[in-house]
Amino acid sequence: MKISIKRGTKEIGGSAVEIISDNGQRIVVDLGLPLDAAVNSPDLLPDITGLTQKTGDLLGLLISHAHQDHYGLGIHIDKSIPVYMSKESYNIMKIAHEHKLPNAFVFEKTVCFDNKNTFQIGDFNITPYLFDHSAYGAYGFLIEADGQRVFYSGDFRAHGRKRKLFYKFLQNHPQNIDVLLMEGSCLGRESSEHYEYEQDLEVTFCNFWKESSGLVLVQASAQNIDRIVTIYRAAKKCRRRLVLSGYAGHILWGTKNPNLPNFTWSDVKKFSTKPQKSHEIGIDDILENPQKFVILLDYHIRQELKKHNAVNETTAYAYSMWSGYKEKYQKWLNFLATKNAKVQDIHTSGHADIPALKKIVASLKPKIVVPIHTFCPQEFKQMFNNTICLNDGDIFELSSK
Repeated sequence: MKISIKRGTKEIGGSAVEIISDNGQRIVVDLGLPLDAAVNSPDLLPDITGLTQKTGDLLGLLISHAHQDHYGLGIHIDKSIPVYMSKESYNIMKIAHEHKLPNAFVFEKTVCFDNKNTFQIGDFNITPYLFDHSAYGAYGFLIEADGQRVFYSGDFRAHGRKRKLFYKFLQNHPQNIDVLLMEGSCLGRESSEHYEYEQDLEVTFCNFWKESSGLVLVQASAQNIDRIVTIYRAAKKCRRRLVLSGYAGHILWGTKNPNLPNFTWSDVKKFSTKPQKSHEIGIDDILENPQKFVILLDYHIRQELKKHNAVNETTAYAYSMWSGYKEKYQKWLNFLATKNAKVQDIHTSGHADIPALKKIVASLKPKIVVPIHTFCPQEFKQMFNNTICLNDGDIFELSSK
């Protein structure tokens, strides 16, 4: 078996890995849009034969989770290429496409897999493992071919609401791993020795909101379902109702998990400019009792708040996303400053901290660790003496058994 990381050996996002069997059959694992890409252009596609015009040896594309930096360039591939992903990822992509979000699309030929159910793609046997991550339905993969075993971690963490998945994996993990392709997003960051637990953010949100007698606003991704649960639980503790956009509500519905906040719950409302149903609420009703609501923002809701002069010095705004996206919201942040609104960053990473990286290596005991999805691959060598750092495009050949 041969492995070639086409993008991701020295950057976060835009991951793409080509794996080749001894018979020459190939699969691609993830095909992400780089985080620094100004536009989603086919010129960004990595040098992988058969992506835009399928060849017989390219058997399929395997997607770890529904974040653009892991699937975004897939919009440019030949529509006849089979794409393997979780049901959760498929539903999220489909809903985003239906709501016409920027760069949203669905693959034409999708095959959905289930947790720990091994499936075959030509010479390759694939076993998906569900992990804790800020994306719902994020998977790592055991990839077997030619008597060799590669584990691709995808994006994962051990401090989210689903962190039990990580520890269950450690207790019952695949054996005899030849190569571990492991993300290292945390490396090079000051706080990487320990990320705050997702549940602990509830207290932080509550303490911040107690300072406000007015509206509470949160900027968070509608696809970060762990965070929405955290926000809902904090709102409930503060005796406030959660107000969501139709898109956020649709994403929650798309998980098919009735235990997640949804519009059938009396304390979850859908923001509407013309409310007609019992679960809908308009700006006028919100402004009559602003102290009773927490609003998960989107562009449309922000514009409505501006239009109705709803933001003032009693407003509390929490930015609850990766700091790298903050530039996108700079105009809104400037607007909040003019209104003297209270602003606070409340967030924890969707990626593994250093202790989690060490735990997975200690459990899997791979012969070789290969960094991916990191700006600091050399830091792996300080932690793991069996690290091999590759460059984008290098071909790493596993020795025959």
